[in-house]
Amino acid sequence: MQHHSKAADQKLLQELNRIVVLNEIVEAKQISRSQVAKRTKLSPSTVSIIVEAFINEGIVIEVGDGDSTKAGGRKPRLLRINEKGACIVTAAVSAESRGILVQFVVFDLGFTPIDERELVVDRSGEELIRWMENELRSIVDRQEGRRVLGIGVSISAIVGNDGVVYRGHLLDLDEFPLADHLRRAFPRLPVVLEEDTSAAILGEHTIGSNTTYQNLIYVMVGRGIGASAILSNRLIKGAKGGAGVIGHMSINKFGEMCTCGKRGCLRLYATELMFMKKIREAVRDGRPVPSSVFDPKTEQVYPREVYQEAVKGEPYCTGLLTTLLDDLAIGLSNLVHLFNPERILIGGNLLSAQNVVIPYLNTKMAEYTDSPPTSVEVVASKLGKDAPIYGVASIVYNDHFLKKGLLLKTKRSNRVS
Repeated sequence: MQHHSKAADQKLLQELNRIVVLNEIVEAKQISRSQVAKRTKLSPSTVSIIVEAFINEGIVIEVGDGDSTKAGGRKPRLLRINEKGACIVTAAVSAESRGILVQFVVFDLGFTPIDERELVVDRSGEELIRWMENELRSIVDRQEGRRVLGIGVSISAIVGNDGVVYRGHLLDLDEFPLADHLRRAFPRLPVVLEEDTSAAILGEHTIGSNTTYQNLIYVMVGRGIGASAILSNRLIKGAKGGAGVIGHMSINKFGEMCTCGKRGCLRLYATELMFMKKIREAVRDGRPVPSSVFDPKTEQVYPREVYQEAVKGEPYCTGLLTTLLDDLAIGLSNLVHLFNPERILIGGNLLSAQNVVIPYLNTKMAEYTDSPPTSVEVVASKLGKDAPIYGVASIVYNDHFLKKGLLLKTKRSNRVS
């Protein structure tokens, strides 16, 4: 029993040493073996053994010579991550007015897309999941010997900490154990499942232009509305994973009745649902609306065209967008006073009119918030609609390649001991 324990401890130590060396190479961009040994306080022989294993696995390469030491001698060989040495397979599923939008992207280790596809599909429920599994399996099989680190999936639904989709009405996936389903389909690969807003803020925080901010709020506006928050560099998920459902924040207790049973929920005023309702009301009352947002022959409403028309200055659509932004700003000001973020990131279809949206929201936030939250800045998501898919790729990269969670846990354990 004691021998088994010692063997397990030795194996864990070897794995930790690999993780330490790998993270050092990633953070340094280019570094020599001797520099790795100095910074990690591992012996040069241990570092050399680990580096040679990485080179044989194809995830580290030598890229030239560094500067020689003051004593002279042979110049050290520099190391860096081989971005083409492995890949991450991802998918993002979202509900749009035109159908279910599914993105597939394969990233290299530098988060450069090396294969991508986007489809609108007429599927939902378990049929949608089976189809997505088959597509993912085909993508994994096409990697031709390239190591697949894992699979990341983002979905526009409420996902619990247990990986169950608890509210996916638009996808017909209520109470569906999606994470377990995907892990059974891909038993040899790590599988990550995250809801779209949480994935998006992680993408912006780790890959986008917001890596230096410790307190962020991300708000996605389109057919629905959702939010996520990073506070003190930690993603806030809540007790069961349901944090950020701001669509059911009431901004008017005398307002319209929502499906949740409350009146005045934000989703009724600050999403494309409002566009569709107002356009149909105008048509019913005989008021003119632009032909680009309503087809009288099919009676089809095109809410996404409202953004484009508002950018052009079309009066009716400008009024619709302004109404949405006024109500959205009320919701944002509530979040600002609750969390006092440094930045609010706006994502989703609303970015189609970002040149109008961002200045307007910043003006409104200055009116609606008080000190100290008045310093908050509203900005457009740099990654745009791709933020969720970059986010799940970053989770696979950090958790299953760099294994930062294990590294952090070990550091905390050492501090306690």
